[in-house]
Amino acid sequence: MKKVIAYLLVAAIAAASASCGPGRTTPSKNIVMQSELTAEQQEILDLLSIPNNHEVLLFDFNADEAFSRVEVWVEAYEYGRLVERPAGLSTVIDIGESRSGRLAVIISQNDSTFQWTISAVESSMKASHTGTAEVPSGQRLGRAYGPMDDPADIEQGKEIIIYTSTFQDAGVPHIAYDALTLQERPELLIEYPYAHLIKCAFS
Repeated sequence: MKKVIAYLLVAAIAAASASCGPGRTTPSKNIVMQSELTAEQQEILDLLSIPNNHEVLLFDFNADEAFSRVEVWVEAYEYGRLVERPAGLSTVIDIGESRSGRLAVIISQNDSTFQWTISAVESSMKASHTGTAEVPSGQRLGRAYGPMDDPADIEQGKEIIIYTSTFQDAGVPHIAYDALTLQERPELLIEYPYAHLIKCAFS
């Protein structure tokens, strides 16, 4: 029940703040970025995240070109090799004009199981998908994770990393690369026994 309430509250925040309001800056054209929240909105997300072992992520996108498809998905890697795409969604609107909206991701962890609920809110359309994946058992892994630091330019078909989560063996120095570095140098993923990337693309 607590998990359902958390999802509903996050969905409400995503929908309510998808339109401009105090404390929120509309992203410039052709860009995806971490959402700028009011202090009250951030406090709500923090309250939902900490006690329930959730990560709650919100991203805004704005494109002044006629992209008909918006995709968001999770990729799981083992030593740089893509092994599965456990969650994702696509929204298709043949509107022939600019698009703007908000993406929400809730990440839950229960022992070695990760669950992602991905939602998209745009105008009157809402979509959501949930998927899970198991971290390889029998390994003691440290984890470094976080969303993109800087806005990213939207280009036709370009895959944009909006969140990274890398796992490293205990006792091995964990070098944590940001989303932009892994975007430009994906070969660095070979350093990690396991990794999750959340990506989006517009086409």
